[in-house]
Amino acid sequence: MTTIKAKRIACLNCRNSKVKCVSTTDQLPCERCTKIGLDCQWQLSSKKMGRPTKKTDNYDCFTLFAHGVPLIDGKTVCEDLDLVYYSALTISDNLRGLDPRHRRASMINAADEAIKSQKRDLRTLIGLIYTIHDDYGRNDITLAQDHIQYASRVALELGLNTKTPFLTPGDRLNSIYGRIWWELYILDVFLNLSTSGTVTRQFDSYMTISVDIDDVASDINLQQAYDSRIKAVSILNECTKVNGRLNFERVSALDKILVNLLTVARSNYHSAIDKTIEELNFTSILILLAARIHLHRQAWFSDMTFNFQSCAFNHKMKEMEMLLDDAFVMPASCNLEDSLSGSLTAIHECTEQMLHYIRLDETHQTQQGILIPPHWPFYSCCQLVASYGPILEIALLNAIRAGEQGALQNMTMDPSSVWKTRVALSNVDLTYATLTRYMSVWKVAQIYREEVAVCRKIIDSCETDIFGI
Repeated sequence: MTTIKAKRIACLNCRNSKVKCVSTTDQLPCERCTKIGLDCQWQLSSKKMGRPTKKTDNYDCFTLFAHGVPLIDGKTVCEDLDLVYYSALTISDNLRGLDPRHRRASMINAADEAIKSQKRDLRTLIGLIYTIHDDYGRNDITLAQDHIQYASRVALELGLNTKTPFLTPGDRLNSIYGRIWWELYILDVFLNLSTSGTVTRQFDSYMTISVDIDDVASDINLQQAYDSRIKAVSILNECTKVNGRLNFERVSALDKILVNLLTVARSNYHSAIDKTIEELNFTSILILLAARIHLHRQAWFSDMTFNFQSCAFNHKMKEMEMLLDDAFVMPASCNLEDSLSGSLTAIHECTEQMLHYIRLDETHQTQQGILIPPHWPFYSCCQLVASYGPILEIALLNAIRAGEQGALQNMTMDPSSVWKTRVALSNVDLTYATLTRYMSVWKVAQIYREEVAVCRKIIDSCETDIFGI
């Protein structure tokens, strides 16, 4: 076979993404691949005579996605044409803007076959974890329930939540069995919370979990990243429990724990030595901020179905003081209005920080030429919580002013409130725009975008005469 070599134009990654490739030699990774952690590969353009070269599948986008759920890399994806293989190709095609229906059908068939044949190995569990991400991203709650139910049962049968699991001797995935366990646990919590309980919890909240951190990762930096990830999801689960929401000592204690965890996660994020550790800490920060917003939200609202024009917080506080059961515990200051003000401050801080990280991420992805940021689908849920923040902030602010000036309906917006509302609308517009981008990848983002639109309408209705943009 004769090959006529021609001058190279770009590495494979930059060529597929249709962006400029900067490198002095094809022996070294280009600047773009180095920055975003891709495996930079060069291929000389050529005219070949004879038998055509076999086309290889592209896992670049899956490799980026796997930074946030690091269970397997692109090099070991294609070892077998199994569930891992097809789930990786489905996610990769989705992120690349290609039609994933053919790959997805193969993935679903492989998942069905694994369940029917009762496969109980770690690689199958990894494939199911990535499949469940796709199920949720497509808002296919029924499939997500079926897949998480089987995967969780296998994990418990293998004893992955213990120090002595039943593993296949010689399987190199044995070294990360703890990581596989925690990713399943995280999925279990998130699916249940994000679907308002439609997907039922598979793991008992009070079950014993004895997994050494060495079985999660051998690298100390990755261990720290997973420590933050695990604690972030665990405390999110605690903060969203309705029972105990009126216990203000509990609220205060959880708030301090969240602040401590956020300090550690931010430090690890800014000192991250690679893309995986950076992405894990980025996700943990958003989860912790969302948990803090939910914590203070539930202290004053049992749900999100409230109306600004009829929020009677003074009456609510009097009702709290009159409760005679164990559900209500006064704040340490014995002053509910001070506690209300503290919740306002916490929600304001968390909202601003979530929006700050969303802006940073959007700017970074644009600079890197990445059309669709390869975050896990639950990132869209965090963006929705960032939109709740401005609503809660305005509602609580009005509650404080109501206590000072009388009935809320008799108040007029002062200049400060007008500008706060303008900023709130701008913040909500930001999350709406970013969710619009994610709709092309994760269908669930469209549902969240519709909820964000409702948030904007609520804020806009606060003062329609003054505020009509």
